[in-house]
Formats: sequence, structure tokens, C-alpha cells
Amino acid sequence: MFLSRYHHTIDAKGRLSIPGKYRDVLAQRYGDSDILVVTKDPDLCLVVHPMEEWKRLAEKIKAIPGTVQAVKDYKRFIHGEAVDCTLDKQGRILIPPELREFARLGRDAMLVGLDDHFEVWGLERWQIKTEQMTREIGQIAGAVAGFGV
Repeated sequence: MFLSRYHHTIDAKGRLSIPGKYRDVLAQRYGDSDILVVTKDPDLCLVVHPMEEWKRLAEKIKAIPGTVQAVKDYKRFIHGEAVDCTLDKQGRILIPPELREFARLGRDAMLVGLDDHFEVWGLERWQIKTEQMTREIGQIAGAVAGFGV
């Protein structure tokens, strides 16, 4: 599973190095698949899914009735902005300019593991998010406790 967080840099061409531990997870859990699906997240970061996990998510999204406008817009946001990114021999992916701009990715990025996928945050946005989560940890813990965690 993808755990922890890693501060990495994005080069001038938009290539992001995937941490070695994440590459290990990809190799052990997903075999030879070197394709990752990157898309926008409503939290203003990017979400990176191994192809196998993306297919699972896509099936769940497909099952939601598309007759409600919010559902149609969600599908557009998630699927319409998704791109396949192939891991190169140096363990990097090329993030398209539109996605880098959306997430305000500059030279510094924070990768955050979330079990079966991970997020890519612009460093400044990640710092703001971390401060917000720290302030609201009591509320967050209370909300999660309702799910038996």
C-alpha cells in the first residue's frame, strides 16, 4: 500500500520522480504495469492511480446514475481530465502542463500515500492543507469515528 509522504521535485520538462517505496508497491502489487492514471481532485491536488485501481474506481463511477447534473459533472471532472502517464526507466512520470497548472505544481511537490493511490500536491497548498487538518483534527477524528475507525 502507498504510505507516508515524500517531498520531490519536478524538472523543467514536467517530470516527477516517483519515490522508490511507491515503485516497490507498484511492482509487488501490480506487476509489470507501468501505467499510472493521473487526474484532478476537488481538493486542488492531483490523484494518481495504478491502472488496476483506476479500473475499479471507473466501474464504481459508471454504476452511478448519470441523470443527475452533479453526477454528470463529477464524471466529466474525473474522467475528462484523466491522463495515462507511463513510468519511464528512471521512475518518473510526465505530468501534462494543464494538470501541473491546476494543482499549482512548481518545482516542489509533496506526494502523499493513501493506501491504493497517492496524491500530488504543490508544496504551498500541502502546507495550507496540513495546517487546516491540524486545526480540525478533533472534528476529523469525530467524523471518522462514525465509520467505526
